Amino acid sequence: MTNELLYKNLGAKIRHLRNSKKLTIAQLAELAGIDDYYLGEIERAEKKPSLDILSKLAKSLDIELYLLLKFD
Repeated sequence: MTNELLYKNLGAKIRHLRNSKKLTIAQLAELAGIDDYYLGEIERAEKKPSLDILSKLAKSLDIELYLLLKFD
């Protein structure tokens, strides 16, 4: 898997999980303590989040961190 594809899949997974919990970008960003514009960039694979940011997002989505990086 290329880096570009990895970040596209990651962004899509975050978006899917956020939508399944009926959260807006602004709501999830607030829960994670990050900027909503930055979260949008992550979901669109325009930015590469750090491990710290991924950890905050996983916690806010109430999932284990490794599940963000598990692609079926």
